[in-house]
Amino acid sequence: MRVIVRIFTLLILFACNAIAQSSYVPLGSYTMHVLDRMEIKQGFLAEPSEFNTTTKAYLRYRIADFALKIDSTIPNLSPQDRFNCDYLKIDNFEYSHAPESKSKKQFKNMGIYREKAALYSVQIPDFDLIVNPVLYLRGEYDSKRNDRLPYFVNRGLNIRGRIGKHISFFTEVAEEIQSLNWWNLDYYLQNGVLAGQNFINTNTFKPNESILFSYWNASGYIAFQAGKYFDLQFGHGKNFIGNGYRSLMRSDFSTNNLFFRANTRIWKINYTNIYGYLYDYVPLVTRADAIKQHYYATTYANVNVTKNLNIGLFETTVFSRDSGYEHTGYDLQYLNPIIFYNAIDNGRNSPDKNILGIDFKYNFLKKYQLYGQFVLSEMNIFKRLTQPDWWGQKEAYQIGAKLIDFLGVNNLDIQLEYNQARPYSYTSFNPKNAYVNYRQSMAHPLGANFREGLTIIKYQPTNKLFLNTLVSYSIYGNDTNGSNWGKNIALSYDSRMREFGNFIGQGVATSMLIIAPTASYMLKHNFFIDLQLSYRSVKSKLAIFESEMLNLGVAIRWNINMRECNY
Repeated sequence: MRVIVRIFTLLILFACNAIAQSSYVPLGSYTMHVLDRMEIKQGFLAEPSEFNTTTKAYLRYRIADFALKIDSTIPNLSPQDRFNCDYLKIDNFEYSHAPESKSKKQFKNMGIYREKAALYSVQIPDFDLIVNPVLYLRGEYDSKRNDRLPYFVNRGLNIRGRIGKHISFFTEVAEEIQSLNWWNLDYYLQNGVLAGQNFINTNTFKPNESILFSYWNASGYIAFQAGKYFDLQFGHGKNFIGNGYRSLMRSDFSTNNLFFRANTRIWKINYTNIYGYLYDYVPLVTRADAIKQHYYATTYANVNVTKNLNIGLFETTVFSRDSGYEHTGYDLQYLNPIIFYNAIDNGRNSPDKNILGIDFKYNFLKKYQLYGQFVLSEMNIFKRLTQPDWWGQKEAYQIGAKLIDFLGVNNLDIQLEYNQARPYSYTSFNPKNAYVNYRQSMAHPLGANFREGLTIIKYQPTNKLFLNTLVSYSIYGNDTNGSNWGKNIALSYDSRMREFGNFIGQGVATSMLIIAPTASYMLKHNFFIDLQLSYRSVKSKLAIFESEMLNLGVAIRWNINMRECNY
């Protein structure tokens, strides 16, 4: 990774004629749904120079420009849509300079609350600084936790800004304290980590239900505009590739990791390279033990083939280099941004894990979007045709649709999605090359050996009220007594149960139903009151896997996304 840092530094030193730079909109932000909806309504795809809904690398100044021209490109906006466009202008006030972003209760000449989206801000010709508190307080009732009521507390600070025309930065640090609801507790007891986090309980060798978790959560990056067509980002955080609720290529389910990302946006092409570290966490280690690392290199390129159709190609290689190799650390061959990684692997009989994929998005009639992904981690064409139940047919796919203003109701949006992954998808003979980070999948939370159907209903009946309901039904095969039926992608595929006769759901047949309605009301910009309800039912052929729970949560949050556990 030191090589990547040096490359990044050289680009900063030698770049010239760079245009304005800005920080990125955080993953999971409400902005992303607004942009997705507006792109569908305008009837043609956004240019890569504006934004790309698949890679989610939304530059704030691009979003401000898009928001300022929405009125001229999309006629007959509903009052809620106009409110959402104003939200984009307010949230990116340092670039929109919109009058509606100004606070009516600012502290004059102190920089405090000048803008609705900033507790403190400084804006001078070569420097922007925006400082905001982060707060999340949630109390819960959980039908399976009679010993204590679960709760969640997040309190911290986020800072973003710009230095000159070339450099932007972002950092967020927060302390989190939580007593887990039953589902998150069960995940921790099985995996030794918190879902989406990297907390390690080094003082307890047998995790128990009474643990109260307290830990720090941090992310941050520095970004650089290296010319008209290139923006670079080096930091600690997450990435997401896809247009669905889930991603079978790269999701944001696992914890933060160190990465370097280069985005090239020219003509109708968006080209992304991501290089990073993953962590080989083994539960129940002590502080004296170092957590080992493995690495990845990802290339993703998509193009607007027509004004309505976007097609993308994905490739990622996961690899480890330890004392058994001649050269340890990051393999420099994978730093080539325009080479086919699989050709490198084949040319030297590489043991590394290579994953390929293709995706598409098609918007039409200003109301609909079709999208999908197909991911391949291994395939033998001859056996695919003659013996399709061979264990090595490791493939996954997603198909989905989005329908906006459903049945003519303004701001009633429906999303339908189907995901499946065959047993042993994403796995390698070497567990150190698994597509996992801190024992958490880098793709779908269920790993592999599953089918899943999703329905998501979003409704915004008034400007500040947001209703959302998710219904998920999945089937998968569980493992018992050291078996490996293909769900746990961290296991070596050498421990598979059989060569042929493999099918999705093999092992201990299990099904899971999740129903999760939520209601959020925005009191002030990015300050919400939430009401969350979650029902989860797991049925299985073995009683030890069965459960049923009802969870009710009430929360206030400020400058932070809603936390969900829909996995």
